[in-house]
Amino acid sequence: MTELIGKLYEKLWRKVGGKSWTEIVREDQRNSPLFYLLISLGLGILIYRLAAKNWWQIVIGFLFGVLAGHFWW
Repeated sequence: MTELIGKLYEKLWRKVGGKSWTEIVREDQRNSPLFYLLISLGLGILIYRLAAKNWWQIVIGFLFGVLAGHFWW
């Protein structure tokens, strides 16, 4: 399964010119920041609507995500 995902990622990598998906998203975000702001706002509202009772678990999950992102970026 991992090998299949690796091959798929390699094919996509070659098609987009050797850039990782994070670089592509970063460049696109710089070109249209309002679009990404609206996406983030919509996702935040959706998460709030779906899990308003368990808000502290979501906050802890985001905290771990931010910490992991800063340690392994």
